Parts: sequence; structure tokens; C-alpha cells
Amino acid sequence: MPPVWKIRREFERLGQQLQGMGELLSDPAKQRKLDRAVSVGLPLIDGKLPVSDKVALVLMYQPSGVQDSTLATCSWLAADGYAPFVVSNAPILPQDRARLSEVVWRAVERPNFGYDFGGYRDGLTCLSQWGVAPEELLILNDSNWFPVLPATDLLARLSAHPAEIVGTILRSRGSEAFLESYFYRLDWRALMHPGFAAFWADLRLTSNKYHVIRRGERGFSAAMQAAGLQVAGIYDSAALAGQIAEQDDAFLHLTLKYAAYVDGPLLVERNRLLEGGGHDWRSEVLTHIDRVLDNRLGYSSFPYAMVRLTGYPMLKKSLEPISRSWRLAHLAAVEAGDLPAPPAAMLAEIRARDARS
Repeated sequence: MPPVWKIRREFERLGQQLQGMGELLSDPAKQRKLDRAVSVGLPLIDGKLPVSDKVALVLMYQPSGVQDSTLATCSWLAADGYAPFVVSNAPILPQDRARLSEVVWRAVERPNFGYDFGGYRDGLTCLSQWGVAPEELLILNDSNWFPVLPATDLLARLSAHPAEIVGTILRSRGSEAFLESYFYRLDWRALMHPGFAAFWADLRLTSNKYHVIRRGERGFSAAMQAAGLQVAGIYDSAALAGQIAEQDDAFLHLTLKYAAYVDGPLLVERNRLLEGGGHDWRSEVLTHIDRVLDNRLGYSSFPYAMVRLTGYPMLKKSLEPISRSWRLAHLAAVEAGDLPAPPAAMLAEIRARDARS
């Protein structure tokens, strides 16, 4: 029998699909209303930082107040030469406007329709309205704490990559390959390509998560590849098992110690392996890791190995069980001194998030 989390996930997907049938009628009207608001100009905050030939479009949804970690991310991007441009899917509270203006070039507010891809689309429209055509554009959202590794070389690796569109993880599902949508780097070749403009012009916005993923996350990568643009990822989660197999037994032990699970039988098996074993222990550990990765992603299942072997610098904020288990495992490694600590603002928020859940 499938685990409970998987059954629950499939029921949630079915519910989203059924809900989407009604939204086929209501979404076009919402999009037309939004388009009229965007055409006359979204509410704007001018920040104190100058525009640059490198722009970072940062999508956030923080209706209770801008998080310190978001300000830290904007400052970190600015230190690397990016002009942070915040697109907020919620009104920015009066007490946050001055704080935000210190670390951004500009910020706009929009209705929370279309999730991240709605915000990405409208942010791109704003850049066009303002006549800003950067040489390089980062597009990211606040679904992750980033960078949780202060010394990450992600931006340098993105800039050095020859592909026109580069993200963090390029996932494969059958014959389909798509970038996870929380972080993209696009150079001028992608930004000026007719296929890029056509995707955003044709995108049907929705706040149905099932369709956002398929039209947005998967649809974007498919459209860019069909247009002849290269789409690539920096971190190869699928290759993690092979990289782990090349490490010594002490590394394998730490990989298991700081692993994340939502499947009870696999957790029991992990605990047995941590107690030690005979001459087949190493083989059993590698088989166990392969079994976990048959159904789970490497960065969330084995965060110690992912950080140490690839430098993956993100932690998801999601309250889904696997994301919480991943964060707790990462934090345990930090507390033990086996992984570097995130910046103070992020560390405090991560601890607070999981203390509440």
C-alpha cells in the first residue's frame, strides 16, 4: 500500500484538477482585470540602489511583513552587482517600505493572482514599460531561504554557464526536462528571443497550483527548448547517489545521520544502519540511498551530502513534511558543526518556522 503522504498528495492533486474546471471560466476575467491594472502602472516604490545591466527580479508574498531574510537576499544580490527589483504579490506594509527601499532598485505591488508566474510576467512587463533591457536577469521567488551557504559560488557558476537559461535543478520526468521555477538566470540572448516574449504573452494565468506547475514551471522550460534555447541546471541531484558512493564510510555515516524521511519503513532502516553492521554495511547503505532516491529528490533527502558534494545553497520554506524534515536535518548538521551556519537572519527564521510547525 502506498504511504499516507502519497495518497494525500494524489487526493490534493485531484481536488485541484476538479477546482480548475470552474476556474476555466473565472480566470480569463481575472486576467483581463489584472492586465488593465498593469497597463496603467503598478504601485511603485523607488529604492535607493541604482539600476544595472544585471537585474534580479525577486518575487515575494509576505502579507504579514517583509522578512529580514528577504532584505538580506536583496543586499547579497546587490553586493554582486545586481539591481534588486521586488515584485510583491501582497501590499507592502507601511513600516516595511523604508526598510525595503534601502536594499532595492524598485519594488511594485500586484494582486496575488497567478502565483509566482503571474508575478514574473508582470515584473517583466514593468521592465519593458520602463525601457529597461538588462544584459542578464535573475528571476527568483521567496519560497526558499537563499543563500543558506554564505560562501556559495552559485552566481559565478550561473554567469559562467554557456546556456541561455540556467537554473538550480533540471528535473526529468519521462522524456520531459524542466527547471525548478524558484531560480532562473537568463542572458540577453534569451531575453531578446521571440520565443521568450511569446511564452509570456500567451501565458494563461491561474491561481490553481496544478495548472501553475504545468503551464508555468513545466511549460516555460518546454517552450524555451522548443524555441531552440538551451536550458540547464547547475546542481545534478540525480547524480548524487553516484557521488556519495565515491566517499568513505565516515561520509556515508554522516549522510545517513542528517538524512530526511517521511516514509516510516525507510526511517527504521536508516536507524538500523546507523547502529552499524557487518562487512556488508557499506553495500547496504548504498542500496538504501538508491531506494530513497527512487522516489525522492537528493537535495531534500540527503542535505548533508548535497551541500558537501555540490554546494546546493537553498532551503525550502514549505511546510510539507519532507521540507520540514529536510530543514530539521540541515539544522541538526549546523548545530553539530558539520555544515556551515546560514546567515543570522535566515537561521532565526528557519528555527522559528519549525518551532511553530
